[in-house]
Amino acid sequence: MAWHTKLLAAPIVFDTYQSLVGSPRCHARLISETLRPVSGERILDVGCGVGACFPLLPRDISYVGIDISQPYIETAQAKYGEWGTFICADVSSVDPHQLGIFDRAFSFGVLHHLSDAVAAQAVNLVRRVVRPGGLFVTIDPCYQADQSAIAKFLIDHDRGEYVRDQAGFERLVSGVGTIRSRVFHDLMRIPYTQIVMEITLA
Repeated sequence: MAWHTKLLAAPIVFDTYQSLVGSPRCHARLISETLRPVSGERILDVGCGVGACFPLLPRDISYVGIDISQPYIETAQAKYGEWGTFICADVSSVDPHQLGIFDRAFSFGVLHHLSDAVAAQAVNLVRRVVRPGGLFVTIDPCYQADQSAIAKFLIDHDRGEYVRDQAGFERLVSGVGTIRSRVFHDLMRIPYTQIVMEITLA
């Protein structure tokens, strides 16, 4: 395990790093412009980490966050457990029937950490718990031919071992619904290439 991987496993270090590179601003924009939550809806956060996206959502939604990291979930629970539900589990062990049905789901910076097999489990979970016509929004670092050398270097050294190109990410969600994908280079404070996918569930 690389030194930066061990370091970022600590919730306070991860949270600080995310703030420095501009993730909160990026995620706020995605939530308002792409996820577009509506009061009273149920929303699922797949790979919620320390719950950093929770304050960016309307307080009058019903929120459930899932993450495999116990320290991350404990941090999220301590901060936001009064208003949201946080579950420590991997996507293969979550019971869809216990989760219930959601209007929207999102997964920010998660798919590039998952192999094709595990990503398929995550996508299948979303398919089973998000209602038809509901929305699934993702964002991940992405390879693209015209990206800057700095962005490529940073992505090459990301903790995620499964960074894909645009077509590779789209394959992960094919068959789930209608896909709208866009590649951005300017969502962060640093040069970084990211793919945003907006999937309307079939």
